[in-house]
Amino acid sequence: MCAAPRTALADPDQVEADGLIAKGIELREHGKDDEALALFKRALAKSPSPRARAQVGVAEQALGLWVAAEADLMLALGAVDDAWIAKNRGALEGALATVRRRLGTLEVRGTEGADVMLDGVLLGVLPVAAPFRVEAGRRTLEIRKEGFHPTTRSLEIPAGGVARETVTLVQLEAVKVPVAGGPVPGSAGAPPTSADPGRGQRVLGWVFTGAGAALMATGGIGFLVRKGYVDDYNIRCPGVGADQSPECVDKAESSKTWLTISIVTLVGGGIFAVGGLTLVATAPSREARAPAKVRFACAPSVFGGGGSLGCAGSF
Repeated sequence: MCAAPRTALADPDQVEADGLIAKGIELREHGKDDEALALFKRALAKSPSPRARAQVGVAEQALGLWVAAEADLMLALGAVDDAWIAKNRGALEGALATVRRRLGTLEVRGTEGADVMLDGVLLGVLPVAAPFRVEAGRRTLEIRKEGFHPTTRSLEIPAGGVARETVTLVQLEAVKVPVAGGPVPGSAGAPPTSADPGRGQRVLGWVFTGAGAALMATGGIGFLVRKGYVDDYNIRCPGVGADQSPECVDKAESSKTWLTISIVTLVGGGIFAVGGLTLVATAPSREARAPAKVRFACAPSVFGGGGSLGCAGSF
C-alpha cells in the first residue's frame, strides 16, 4: 500500500472557479458581457488566479469600464510565470493598448483636505499620492471643502496624455455673532438698523397719489374737451333723429370718446390717489421703531428675612 502511487487531489475552489470561467466565456460569446463579468468576479473571489483576473479585465473592456479594465489587465500581465498568461500575452497586451487609448491622466493640486469630484464622482481627497487615471474627453472637475467656496471647471483630458489643474479654494466669510453683553442692533450704543423704516412706503404712496392726481386732472380736461364738441354740435348740427352730415357724425363720436376717456381717468385717478394716501398714512414712523427704555432699581427689602432684594422698574 505504501508503494502505491498517490493521485493528486484537485483544489475544489479551483475546480469551481474554472467552471465559472467556462460559463462566463460562453455568456460572452452570446453577447451577455454583464452576466459574464459577474461570473468572472465570482471565479476571482474563489481562486485569485491570473487567468480569472485577465477574464475580468477583458469583460470590463467590453463594457467600457476603461479604468477598471486597465488595472485588471495590468495585474494579470504582471504574472510573468503563469503559463496561461504566457500563452495569451499577445492578445492581452493588445486589449490593454486598446483600453489605454481611451484613458488619460489627471493631476490635481490645491487646498489640503478638499474633495476632488469628476463628473459628480468622488476621486479622492487632496493631497493625493498619485495622479488619477480617468476616461479621456471633456469632463467637469469640482473641488470643494466645508467652509470654503467650491470651484467647478470644465477641462479636456487628452487620450494618452496628462491634464494638470491647481485649485486654491477661498474661505467663506465668518458670520459675526454679537458678544454677550455687547451692543444689540437698534439699542443705545449701536447704530440703528434703519433711520426711517417707513420711508420707502411713504415715497411709494406719494408716487401713487401724484399719479392719481394727474389722472384726475386728465379726466377734468377730457370733460372740457367733450363740452366743446357738444356745444359745437348743438350750434352746427340738427338734433338727434335727423339726417347727420359726416362732420356732425364725427363730432358726436368724438364727444362719446372723450366722455369714456374722462370717466376712466377719473375713476383710475381716484383709485390711485386713495391707495397712495393709504400707504402714506399706514407707513411706520421712527417713533414706532424706537425701543422702549427700561430701568430697574433694586434695594434690600425691609420686609421678610433672608436678605432678600426688592426691585422696581420704570418705562
